[in-house]
Amino acid sequence: MKRIGLSILALFIAMPLCGQGLTITMKETGPIGETAPTIQTDRTHARLDAPSLATQVLYDSSTKTLRLLVPLLKSYREYTPSTIQNAPAIGVRGQPGTAPMPITYKRTGSSKVKDWTCTTYEGFRGSDKVAEVCAAEGPSIGLTSADFTIVQQAIDLVKTITAPELIERIPTYGSVASQGFAGFPVRRVSFRNGQPETTAELVEIRREAVPVENFAVPAGFTKAP
Repeated sequence: MKRIGLSILALFIAMPLCGQGLTITMKETGPIGETAPTIQTDRTHARLDAPSLATQVLYDSSTKTLRLLVPLLKSYREYTPSTIQNAPAIGVRGQPGTAPMPITYKRTGSSKVKDWTCTTYEGFRGSDKVAEVCAAEGPSIGLTSADFTIVQQAIDLVKTITAPELIERIPTYGSVASQGFAGFPVRRVSFRNGQPETTAELVEIRREAVPVENFAVPAGFTKAP
């Protein structure tokens, strides 16, 4: 009975954490300089700001609608389960219908990013090294896969039309089975032609209400056909 009581108590403690807003801020250094990608979520929405890609992503799980915004052009495209089959590809390189080999990760040791202790991995696509990851899990990071439920729904909606290189750059909390390494990537270094190209590091995790307008298309944006 004592164990059951403790389990119920833990559940009630965890529920508010999963239900409240979450903001994750990264620092990315790459070809265009330093930018600050962010992920924001609440119970039914997710938002991804990717300054290095000049895009924002808004997802509403209640309507299963994803909107890809290009702030520079003040335009956006809309994707739903019923329209995704005929939608234009997002950042796909090479020939349509082709996909690169999945990344295979090999655990190499441990490290630390700020206050987060993390496990290091090297990622290979075939024989080519394409990534280095340091992933934190459990109490050391204070995140779980449940925090990324809405983000994963957005990824699942558009992954068939999106370049794998873009999907791989979206940080989520996963397992070895789902993403090749366990936990959340507090640091990720992407390689091109054997050389480091982009480094993304976790800066801050905040659990607080996210303004509802953050998940809405800003005024003045036009929907692309």
